[in-house]
Amino acid sequence: MQITNLTPKGKRQTVIWLDGEPAGFLDNRDVSSYRLEIDTSISEADWEKIVSEVILPRGKRKALELLQVQDRTVKELHEKLLASDYSESQSWEIIAYVASFHYIDEQRYAVNYVRAHAKTKSAREMQMVLMRKGIDQDIFRNAYEQYQTENSDADDGEVEESPEIAAVRQFVAKRVRGNSMSEKERQKIYAGLQRKGFAGDAIRRVLSEYEWTRSEE
Repeated sequence: MQITNLTPKGKRQTVIWLDGEPAGFLDNRDVSSYRLEIDTSISEADWEKIVSEVILPRGKRKALELLQVQDRTVKELHEKLLASDYSESQSWEIIAYVASFHYIDEQRYAVNYVRAHAKTKSAREMQMVLMRKGIDQDIFRNAYEQYQTENSDADDGEVEESPEIAAVRQFVAKRVRGNSMSEKERQKIYAGLQRKGFAGDAIRRVLSEYEWTRSEE
């Protein structure tokens, strides 16, 4: 393999380019220690040794630090590692390492997300956000069902209102003072809730709790 470029990464690190592709980065002292220079060759075995002894251990520490700050999906962690100049293969090996210890768990991530947002977002809205984060539909569906099960029984034995209803009620309460609204306000609120993905039945149920006043011409 040919070292085709060495590009600075901040003041203390260098990205190594092999055969025209970025292959990972090293501290400047490691670049000197391994005598890596542009337009010189390095064997695949020697590069793999550098990857296993230096790049991957550092990458695993980086991943753990990221996960300590906040829980992340596989997609989010993958993007973070690529943005930090780890190669595609290195990033997946690092992810496999942290996943083997359950430091990354997409089912847990989805459950926690639903718990945090079920009373302010519609099910469709939460699903779309999680899909953008790399969570598939089945994981979301299981997480949402788990949340519903956890909240199906209130302390007094009565069925608690659905998270969909609670989210709609909170949305409306922030936009309406008192217990009445004009027809124009109702139409605007209804349209806003629909755009967020709330079910029509849930919207109508909450709006029916308010008195309507005719809009003045």
